[in-house]
Amino acid sequence: MKKQTIIDQIEITRDGTIQVRFAKQVVDDDGTVLNSAYHRTAFPPGHDIDAQMAAVNENLVRDLKCMPVDAAEIARIKAVTPVVWTKAVKDAHRAKMAAQ
Repeated sequence: MKKQTIIDQIEITRDGTIQVRFAKQVVDDDGTVLNSAYHRTAFPPGHDIDAQMAAVNENLVRDLKCMPVDAAEIARIKAVTPVVWTKAVKDAHRAKMAAQ
């Protein structure tokens, strides 16, 4: 058996926020998922993915006793950002935050 934390779902909201659902799994030797629970986080446009994922991994390991999200999974999130976070999307997000 092994434990793993993998990306289960990536969702993009209207304002460009990238929402990620991770599956915290216990997997049998034959690949059968024996147990699964979810953990979520969201990245507003232009957000520092590395800093947030460091905090997510700290929470997963320290508080939830789960495996951290590995670099390959984090790279999948980063691969989406250039497509979603265009200059216009980041500018609109900054203007929205400044107005609040």
